[in-house]
Amino acid sequence: MSAIVLELDLGERTVEARRFKREHPDLPLAAFLKVYPARFLPGDEPSRWQRDMPLAEFIFQPITVAEPRTGGEESGVGASLRGELDQCWREEQQADAACTSYDDPLAYPVTISDNEAVRYAYRSEMDSIADYLSSGLSVLVRCDKMLTEYIYEFVCHQAGRQVVLDTEAACPAAQTGVGSRLDQAIQGGHGEPLAHLPVLLHNLKNNEVLVLRSLDMLESPPLVELLYQRTGKGEKAQILAFIDPSLEVKKVLTDRFAVHVPIMGLPRYPGTDTGNQQYTVSRLITHKERQCFQCYDPEGLYKNVSGLHAIQFRNAMRYVGAKVAPQTAAAEVYHVIRQFKISSSGGIEIPDTTFADIGGYDHIKQKLKHTIELIAGPIAGLDEKHRKQLIPRGFVFHGPPGTGKTLFAKAVANELNATIQMVSGPEIMDKYVGQSENNLRQLFATARRNAPAVIFFDEFDSIASQRSTYADGGARANNAVVAQLLTELDGFQTDQTVLVIGTTNRIDIIDEALLRPSRLQPLEIGLPDLRARRQVADLHARGFGVRRQLLWLCELMVKHLKSAGAEESANGDSERFSIFLTELLSGDEAAARRFARETDNARLLTGLPELFAALGRLLEDIPDGQQAPVLDDLYQRFLRFGRRHGLELEDSRGGDQQPAPAEPDATLAAEIRELFSIVRHEAQGGVSPESFYQSLIDLVAEHTEQFNNDELRAVFQEASLEQHLEGRIITPRYLGCKVAQIRDRRQQHQRVHLLS
Repeated sequence: MSAIVLELDLGERTVEARRFKREHPDLPLAAFLKVYPARFLPGDEPSRWQRDMPLAEFIFQPITVAEPRTGGEESGVGASLRGELDQCWREEQQADAACTSYDDPLAYPVTISDNEAVRYAYRSEMDSIADYLSSGLSVLVRCDKMLTEYIYEFVCHQAGRQVVLDTEAACPAAQTGVGSRLDQAIQGGHGEPLAHLPVLLHNLKNNEVLVLRSLDMLESPPLVELLYQRTGKGEKAQILAFIDPSLEVKKVLTDRFAVHVPIMGLPRYPGTDTGNQQYTVSRLITHKERQCFQCYDPEGLYKNVSGLHAIQFRNAMRYVGAKVAPQTAAAEVYHVIRQFKISSSGGIEIPDTTFADIGGYDHIKQKLKHTIELIAGPIAGLDEKHRKQLIPRGFVFHGPPGTGKTLFAKAVANELNATIQMVSGPEIMDKYVGQSENNLRQLFATARRNAPAVIFFDEFDSIASQRSTYADGGARANNAVVAQLLTELDGFQTDQTVLVIGTTNRIDIIDEALLRPSRLQPLEIGLPDLRARRQVADLHARGFGVRRQLLWLCELMVKHLKSAGAEESANGDSERFSIFLTELLSGDEAAARRFARETDNARLLTGLPELFAALGRLLEDIPDGQQAPVLDDLYQRFLRFGRRHGLELEDSRGGDQQPAPAEPDATLAAEIRELFSIVRHEAQGGVSPESFYQSLIDLVAEHTEQFNNDELRAVFQEASLEQHLEGRIITPRYLGCKVAQIRDRRQQHQRVHLLS
């Protein structure tokens, strides 16, 4: 239903009354008239049913009425009665403020339309636009395209102007004929959408406003020139234009408008009067949606939806009302809202990494937590203005590869209850002029709509390197991207939490303007120290199940050693080990198969020296001058096979060979036997599975100096992989071999890098 235009004379209190109307949109008109008596033209007094309607349904049109006021409800009241009514009204408002809370079910409406949501959320901006239009100024509104239809009609009526749409036919009578419609159908529709714009501008009257709902459509030079032309009466045309913030418009078009009004996101408080501490979001949720919150916190809700405009917020709350059960924890409701926001935006993620998932780096965590506290809300003893000034625009994490810079970015986003956009720096760059800057604008626009949000730039140096003075095209493109990045960093709204985090290995080439304290704060994340390596190793050992395997192995050995007793002979110890090994393999089929395979290989290796010696004697018996190429080839194969499996076979025909083992001994059995012997020795001092595990973690940390987080992770990741896929039982010797393998790979890679 369209708003009712109410012509009334409020005298000198017009401005005060309009502000009061904006602050109390649900107040009945009758109660308003008791506070601000008004005069009406004869016959235009509001009817009884209109006096019961809320103020939000009316558009006040100030007029001047010459007749003196007379007593009565519609025309005014006496001074004494007026004072009494003013006092009663103030007392009622104070009582309502003391009794009404956010938890009062009656404080929330049953339904809220999109039109009502837009008018309440942006009533201050819409009143300003109406005032500018009533003064004869042209206005450019920057807002989401979805809001356009809800704004232009309301503000034009409030300003007393007639609406002329950009798509209206210049001569309606000429467009209704069958021939005209046939011509349009043959041409594929209505033709050029702005074809009638020259005629509309020429015929524009004094009380009419031309509404351009998409200013970006005026891209051709003739249309730009047309925008500056005057009407048929020689007057400057009054225009109300709209532009979506995600679109780029030529400066020559925006300069045509005397006033630019941005409508971005949701305001924290409605209107310009921040003394009213009732949040906008509290007036835009229904009774059913309020019941979804177990403990409703308007500040917490606002932080999660500040980047949405009024209609998007209403869509999100409708989704919450249909998806969330009553009395749900606020954190779960916010998670549902973030899921709704990312459903319409590509490349948006909801991180689940916490600081507890990152080992070590306590000083880095402490600094980031302080920043999160600054962003989260008021701090005792700190002025709100100063708090906002202390918040950095973001961080630049720099240091060697593999130190967890990406994990820190995800943890920050998770602690802020924010979404995160993972962007590779080279993805921003484009070969076409201006497209790289546009990609960056789109990225930040998406982040503002999904605020609170974190934008994560991997390989940050690819888009933020120092600006060059060279005149080549590549330097100009890089300079433009850095300039656009600086503009976006300085253009954040205080109510929309958007944090920028970049990672780089080359902090020395980042532009100095980006590293100012008020912009991006550099934070070095280097290689972990000994204490950090212990925490990282313990974290990954737990995550990949290695800790559970080691504790179980030690517990099983201690149990068998205690049952064997301290006074046991060597044969008894060997027998006890056989019982322990049987129980160990009985619970793991893959390990049992691996042990059987290694045992068979050991038996094969046991008989190999004897077979090799027999082959050597056979070759010696061949008469001189004769050749046996097959036997020679077989002999050489035996030599290579023995070296590959650790057998020292002498390359002499018929000579003494390396003695074979007395009995087959598989690799796994040898490692377990060695560990069994160590634990038996330590058990006399009271070894426990936990102390055994902690000692092993300390040993790994001590022998992984200069390892980064990824290399430490690989030790336990590869061990767990071989455990599950190949039946490998994880032992201290095996972990030591794995550490040595990863160190050898790193050194080999460094040698290749130096040679190249």
